[in-house]
Amino acid sequence: MKQVIQIVVIRKIKHSDSHSILRAYSRQLGTVAFAVREGKTAEAGRRRALSMPLTVLECVAVKRQGSELMSMSEPRAIFQSIGIRMHPAKNAVALFMAETLGVVLHDSPPDVLLFDFLCRAVELLDTLPAHRVANFHICFLIHLAAMLGIAPDFGDYTRGRVFDLIDGRFRSSAPLHSQFLSAADSAAAALLGRITFANMHLYKYTRAQRNEVLDHILRYYEMHYTAMRTLKSPEVLRQC
Repeated sequence: MKQVIQIVVIRKIKHSDSHSILRAYSRQLGTVAFAVREGKTAEAGRRRALSMPLTVLECVAVKRQGSELMSMSEPRAIFQSIGIRMHPAKNAVALFMAETLGVVLHDSPPDVLLFDFLCRAVELLDTLPAHRVANFHICFLIHLAAMLGIAPDFGDYTRGRVFDLIDGRFRSSAPLHSQFLSAADSAAAALLGRITFANMHLYKYTRAQRNEVLDHILRYYEMHYTAMRTLKSPEVLRQC
């Protein structure tokens, strides 16, 4: 069965000398996996260029009988992500986003709102001025949590409360477990509830502060997706 679908590429893994497996999130089918042929021809080079992480494609997906893997034909970039490929900081953010999506969308059903959010985020990252990229990954994680249904409750913060990472809400006193933020870090977390792609450049962090914010957000994600602990790309981001 053939179907025209739109996808956001998450990652490609070498499977054999002649084939790789490309995982993606699609608007129509949710998480999908394709068997893609490798080679040294011009067409193979074009396919490789279109299989970079976070590339947004339209293609014809063909279900292979007796296999969970699909085949892909007629891939076409919906827009060219030249800005991401050409700028080291943007590329580091894109790799982090793709690795995160590989965990949280490992086997997810279709969600049009989520797919459209991912497309908007990719396009914005691609076109954003370089000097406004620093907080992009933080803003992306905050809004992705809402799309995934795991957004913390930022609405009931008052001074002195602490944020419970397990319950995703503020408490008037420390919980009995150790997974909570200090009062100072909780105040900073409450401010993050207001971050948007339009105002993220107003959050003035040093590199050390930005890394600490990222570490706290990743700790929160780990409460819902334990495989987040295996991410390697945050180490690259911490140097940007």
